Amino acid sequence: MVFKSFYTRIIFVLSIMSLTLFIILALINTVLFRNKFLESFGKLEQPRISQIFAELDRNFNSNSTPDLINARLDSLSIEYNIDIYDKNGRWVAGAQSHLNDKSVEKQSSKTLYEKNRFASFVKIFYNDNKTSPFHAIKIHLKFVDSPIFHSVFLNFLLSGVFVILVSAAVGWRFVYYLNRRLDRLKKGVAKISKGEFDVELEDKGRDEIAFLAKSFNHMSREIKKLVERLEESNAARQRLIAHASHEIKSPLTSIKGFVDILEFLNVLPEEQQQNLLPAVKKDLHRVIKITNDMLQLARIRDPAYQLEISKIDLLDFLLEEHSHFVHKASAHHVTAIYENKVAEKVELSADAERLSQILDNLWHNALKYGDHNFPILTQVFVENGYVGIKILNYLPNKLDVPVDRLFEPFYRHPNVSEKVNGSGLGLAIVKELTEKMGGQIRTSLTDDKIEITLYFEAHDVMKKN
Repeated sequence: MVFKSFYTRIIFVLSIMSLTLFIILALINTVLFRNKFLESFGKLEQPRISQIFAELDRNFNSNSTPDLINARLDSLSIEYNIDIYDKNGRWVAGAQSHLNDKSVEKQSSKTLYEKNRFASFVKIFYNDNKTSPFHAIKIHLKFVDSPIFHSVFLNFLLSGVFVILVSAAVGWRFVYYLNRRLDRLKKGVAKISKGEFDVELEDKGRDEIAFLAKSFNHMSREIKKLVERLEESNAARQRLIAHASHEIKSPLTSIKGFVDILEFLNVLPEEQQQNLLPAVKKDLHRVIKITNDMLQLARIRDPAYQLEISKIDLLDFLLEEHSHFVHKASAHHVTAIYENKVAEKVELSADAERLSQILDNLWHNALKYGDHNFPILTQVFVENGYVGIKILNYLPNKLDVPVDRLFEPFYRHPNVSEKVNGSGLGLAIVKELTEKMGGQIRTSLTDDKIEITLYFEAHDVMKKN
């Protein structure tokens, strides 16, 4: 589209505005020129008209016939049409211009009034002799071949159009140069938004765009330094979490073993054996689970982390995994439904163990935080070359939170953090593992349900035999 660019729209709007203004100015200037011309014409013709009035007063009176007066006027060889009026504004006599018939219009209105147009003009002169029967003379001139005021207006207009065209051409060239420089800024911003911080724009000159380019280059360097520091800080944090988790895990395992021995030997008093040891073991399991999750998340985020990718029959894999989940759901008196909307055999390149962990985390969350009065739905489908695995469950309470926050490490909603134990790392691990396998996660959260869908590229889709 021609006017898609902001700059072309500016040029177009300015050109239309300029042309409109030139037309208005041409009209105004033509009227002003006409009025000035009539004023000058009146001053030049005033002596001649005074002589005509004097001659009429000497040779004619109120009883003179129009034919005699017309004959006298014709003998004067006047260049314009002339009409004479009495004190009551009635036409007395008149004569036509002696110029070529093809250049001057011979017809003239016999009414005493001035009505000036672009094609003609009218001027009225009044007799200084108050007692004369000849009160006013109206002269009327209209050029047929080349109306003077039409020509003036047309010349004004053509001059304006010429100025607009030259200005538009110069402006277009200037805007093209400006647009090219701004386009470099736009491309630089686009590269930074994609994480490419090694961007250096040309910053020659002293104008505002050069200043923006210099500021942009400075910003790019500062962002790069900040990102490098953040990456170093994040790497150090991941190393700290991995190291701390590993160091914590060893003594926790030892403590757990010691507690198991105490439970097996039954050396504690009966009350402690029945109440204290189970509580200690439960807390130990929780801490060990959190430690393992932290250690695993740190390992997944390590660039050196490798998955064991292989081709799996997704439908058979899901059917088997879901059958295990059905037993867990039944233990909580929850119905688990599996829907297969794929009539083909789907092969997927993935790490089977990690995919099993992803599904287990999602199903486990559905059991922990879902409304047990409604079923947990698992659905598999193929859409635009991608296979989708959707897990939908209903919620007992509304979760007023952006869906992205659900996948942040250690985030737990205040409504459930006090009621349900957890580390807040399950969905973060799901997100990291899914993206490691080239997949995507889309989440839909409403007042009464949450829907999490995993998308993976389906490499082979074949009709079942």
